[in-house]
Amino acid sequence: MVDPIIVAEESAGTGMSDASIAGLVWLGIFAFMIVAEIVSVGLTAIWFAGGALVASIPAFLGVGIPWQLVIFMVVSLVLLIVLRPIAKKKMIPKVTATNAEGLIGEIYPAQKKIGPGHEAGQLRIGDVEWRAISEDGSEIGEGTQVVIRRIEGTKLVVIPKDRG
Repeated sequence: MVDPIIVAEESAGTGMSDASIAGLVWLGIFAFMIVAEIVSVGLTAIWFAGGALVASIPAFLGVGIPWQLVIFMVVSLVLLIVLRPIAKKKMIPKVTATNAEGLIGEIYPAQKKIGPGHEAGQLRIGDVEWRAISEDGSEIGEGTQVVIRRIEGTKLVVIPKDRG
């Protein structure tokens, strides 16, 4: 015959219940997934970290391992499918045209006549004076509104606004 007091004393020797151990294993998986996400920055492991964190709750409550696995998989997949696209949109930096690139498509008056051929005229943008040439080689008079089409080196290539 087995003495229940001896069995209870033997199992109490570890000081932790199976539920506590399972919960700590899930928290270990959570920590591992967080580290994996930090290393990879792929926005994949983080969702499984969330699943492991949620699965640790029923584990600490003594819910069986099959249910813990189901909860882990369902939560991880829902987080992955629903939140990953949103997070990726937020993570992609918006490309903003900088300095000269931001001038393309803008309209300014010619400060000095843009000569025939590729004789440079002048545009004033803010405090900066730019050399400007006609895209098609035509003459553009002083004061004519022009559209900046592109930049070639230090020259703006323009066309009259009425042709753009």
